[in-house]
Amino acid sequence: MKEVHLIAKLADLQEVDYHNTLVLHALIELLVAKGLLTHDELTAKMNELDTQLTFQLDTYSKLTERIASRQAGIKPIL
Repeated sequence: MKEVHLIAKLADLQEVDYHNTLVLHALIELLVAKGLLTHDELTAKMNELDTQLTFQLDTYSKLTERIASRQAGIKPIL
């Protein structure tokens, strides 16, 4: 029964993702059509944000690994 529930939740998430993607594309097309931004500006901003997020995720991952390795080396007193 848990598997059926999980599959249903995944299907719901896919539908939500599809609708969010559709809204995002519509907003982008409207903003471009109105001359408020260009595809080049959008691409540049996407690359900038991707670089920042990748750096933050890499930093978090390295810190997590260091903490885990330090904790593995600590032996309990008792």
